[in-house]
Amino acid sequence: MRTVGPALALAYFVNGSPPDFAGLHALVAAIRQANVPAGTAIYLGTYGHQQSTADAANSLPSGQYAPLFSIRPAKGGGPYTGRHLPQRDLNKLDPRYGGAVPLRTAGRSLPRTDHHNWGVELGCRFRDSLRRSGRGGGPIATTWQFDEIVDEVVAGSLAEPYRVFTAGILQGLRHGRPQLGDGGQTGLIWAAGATLDTLPLQPTPTGSALAQLWDAIDAAGRFYVGEEYVAFDGDPRQAARVWSTGQRRMLSAGPIRRKIGHKYVVGMTPGFDPAPSLRGNIHSWPISRVNAWRDRFVAARASIAPVAGFAQFDFTGANTQPDVMRSAIQAATLPV
Repeated sequence: MRTVGPALALAYFVNGSPPDFAGLHALVAAIRQANVPAGTAIYLGTYGHQQSTADAANSLPSGQYAPLFSIRPAKGGGPYTGRHLPQRDLNKLDPRYGGAVPLRTAGRSLPRTDHHNWGVELGCRFRDSLRRSGRGGGPIATTWQFDEIVDEVVAGSLAEPYRVFTAGILQGLRHGRPQLGDGGQTGLIWAAGATLDTLPLQPTPTGSALAQLWDAIDAAGRFYVGEEYVAFDGDPRQAARVWSTGQRRMLSAGPIRRKIGHKYVVGMTPGFDPAPSLRGNIHSWPISRVNAWRDRFVAARASIAPVAGFAQFDFTGANTQPDVMRSAIQAATLPV
């Protein structure tokens, strides 16, 4: 059961300075050299929207531009600070949600109150940035990537507000602002590793905050990208078994979670970035050994549970080496 695809999602990279955009062009060259199988839908995007990135993504066979939106407030501005729209558009909208999102804690992605409506507003602000920023005043993109279903939705006193807020964001991304001519859109929803195993097991009574979140993920999600940022270590088949736990639990759960489980994309990372949360090449292996280990992991992971595709996140730093990018992209297309 595959709704769209197979999918290859590639997210987070540095374009480089105009007019050369060296980082973007290096990644696109690596995609072309990876010989992505025909029919694979390629979703390419990084934080922030830019025409050069859109043009590059759309130039690829089956390529689609999918800019990446973060739930985390951006330093110095961004959609958390207010609506960035012409007055003629502002006049059509509810002014109660026109100002800065009233954060519970500075720098943290949660309003003090009214979590659902502020979430919807934030998702709509993400759509605002796409609506007329393309050539000729048209939309620059018709799909997107959302980063991310955060750890905070799993447990703790703020889990319920985070669930309601996140559900609202996804609803805003899904529907946009019909008053301004928006139609429905679906995108790729990334989920933090800490949510994968435990969230599918939690009770979801009808009308609960968690039920609202799963419903919003299903409605807005073209794909659900689980951040399986595996360490290249030990038996890759055992690693694949461990990291597939969350998806397998979704496939054994209720109808909405099961449906999302069939839209599941395995999120990986090229592995040469030293960030602890991304794991990867923790033993500083040569690229040939990394490739061999990762190919076995990918083959095993695809055999354990049916996946809709694979993704790679973070083409920055050491992950920008041409051989690293090319081999990471090739690995993400092998078994699908």
